[in-house]
Amino acid sequence: MDHKGWYDRKSKEKPFNRIEDIRFVSAMGPPGGGRSVITPRFQRHFNVITYTDLQAESMDTIFNTIINAFYFNFSQEIKDSIAPLIEITLKVYDNVLNGPLKPTPNKSHYTFNLRDISRIAQGLCTADRRHQYEPVHLARMWVHENTRVFGDRLIDNTDRKWLEGILVEESCKTFSLEKEALMNANRIIYGDYMDGIDAETRIYRQITDTQILVDKVIEYLEEYNGAVKTQMKLVMFLDACDHVSRITRVIRQPLGNALLLGVGGSGRQSLSRLATFMANYKLFQIEVVKGYNMQNWRDDCKKALMQAGVENK
Repeated sequence: MDHKGWYDRKSKEKPFNRIEDIRFVSAMGPPGGGRSVITPRFQRHFNVITYTDLQAESMDTIFNTIINAFYFNFSQEIKDSIAPLIEITLKVYDNVLNGPLKPTPNKSHYTFNLRDISRIAQGLCTADRRHQYEPVHLARMWVHENTRVFGDRLIDNTDRKWLEGILVEESCKTFSLEKEALMNANRIIYGDYMDGIDAETRIYRQITDTQILVDKVIEYLEEYNGAVKTQMKLVMFLDACDHVSRITRVIRQPLGNALLLGVGGSGRQSLSRLATFMANYKLFQIEVVKGYNMQNWRDDCKKALMQAGVENK
């Protein structure tokens, strides 16, 4: 960048390759989590454009406006709970950013940003007033959405317990609840699939009885096996049903996407297939065969986009 080119060291003559009329555009995040500091000597070549993090007041205003608009028809008690709920959401987010969940080499994906708060808000905006009529219901849903957005990314029980502790503490303090009243089941699970695959309106609500959840998922699995040639012989225990519930929640959301990590044979593909069936969606999967190249990949992308965009599947 200083000398407008470089020497070609591979040839005998070592000619100087001069680069004319070129623009450099770069992007960077703040140092930390594997990113090193960029020297002023390098930075001087650029016009630096940066933005500062949003202040808590701005975030409070943004998310208060969005969530209040959605909860307009709910009970007054619920509407009065929105402001303190946003306050503790920002408090938890701040704790997650500055607490023990910092990115390290074995936890390099522990990077959280404003999108995570918007996903929590998006989750809260899928409530149904027939099932959310008391502040305790809102508090449970808030704990669940935080657990999905932050908790599902955590890799060990120490981190999970720390997050659960802070969520329970903040919601009990804000809504004046006992822990037993808040955690009314051995695990908080929400889903919109309990009314069956052909339900006209899917209601996103808490599933308090885990046995009913397991039975329902087994019922879906039997339906799936009855509709396809290659059947899936799965044993649906509670953790597997919990995973299916998480995948269904993600793919039902606008712009929802997930990366499933696990050792081979842990059920990532089969549970994704089942979750797709439960969400009443169509599955598209690429087949990586010998000789599969970028052109095949692009053709597969075209096929998937045509199905989604043109055929509306």
